Amino acid sequence: MTDPPLVVSYGAGRDSTALIIELQRRNHRPDAIVFANTGSEKPSTYAFIPIFNRWLEQHGFPRVTVVAYRPVRAPYRSLEGNMIRNATLPGAAFHRHTCTMKFKVAPQHRWTRGWPPAQSAWASGRKVIKLIGFECDEEYRLRRADARAHSGKTDPLEARRYEYRFPLMEWGYNLAKCCEIIAEAGLPVPPKSACYFCPNQKPEEVDDLSPEDRGRVILMELTAEPYNRKVRGLWRRPRKADGRPGSITEYILQQKLPFVPLTHLAPQVQLNPKCAKAVSGGQHTFRPPHVGPSLRELLVQAGHAVPEVVLKASPDLGLYDEDYREVPGQEEAVPETETDTHWNLGEAL
Repeated sequence: MTDPPLVVSYGAGRDSTALIIELQRRNHRPDAIVFANTGSEKPSTYAFIPIFNRWLEQHGFPRVTVVAYRPVRAPYRSLEGNMIRNATLPGAAFHRHTCTMKFKVAPQHRWTRGWPPAQSAWASGRKVIKLIGFECDEEYRLRRADARAHSGKTDPLEARRYEYRFPLMEWGYNLAKCCEIIAEAGLPVPPKSACYFCPNQKPEEVDDLSPEDRGRVILMELTAEPYNRKVRGLWRRPRKADGRPGSITEYILQQKLPFVPLTHLAPQVQLNPKCAKAVSGGQHTFRPPHVGPSLRELLVQAGHAVPEVVLKASPDLGLYDEDYREVPGQEEAVPETETDTHWNLGEAL
């Protein structure tokens, strides 16, 4: 009997890249390396994948397979578009795994269901082995909602189809060791893999964002704010430990970080007509934790033009257009299409 198929869940960051390099050093060849494109990763992440593909080809490894969530009728393709058109925030802002499940885990599972080696393994009663790149000092991640989704702890059916392994933990490799492995392979160390609006990013990561990405972060928080009953923004609530506010927008304004004018990104934002806010007539409330000026008021006070969020767009004004980002020179492999049209990834209202 042949060995079960070996798949690497690839995030294009430092951990999963080091994992693959170490597999090559140990003469273990994966059968597939799958990257789920949210359409909203940092530009440097997309730029790294073609570089890594050349390294993979040189070492006889499969190129990265790019998959993605593809709705049939929803008016967005990217995670950014989902957030802004539905006036919500990523699930991580509410300690949920929904954005990871919908835009990362589910597209990988859909692709694997159409992959002949996986079909053959399941037909013979075997599991597909899936490798996850969590570092040895990241056991805490296994308790987080997004990591639980990645490791099959939220879907009993998929848990029966896959055997999840965490080689970096088994090998005792931390982040420093991962960066060392990548550098020794002659590759540039990629950035931390995350959407540019990730609620788990630190202040210094916001400092490193481009002005356009900071503007899109503000647009996301601004659109969702009237409907947030439990959090102030992407950073949830103010933190005494490092003094950061609950909103990344507030931090950007406090630090006077440059950002692209919001009305250049979206003269007006039309809500997805299928989302809960639009269905309810666009009614909203500023309940706690909305203490003090709203983000809209803060932006206006600082002299910034702010787009309106509407149910029906004015034909004489331009509309919000999501920034869907792709891996340069590489098509996405999507054997199945998502049929639902209005997932609400944030707070249930």
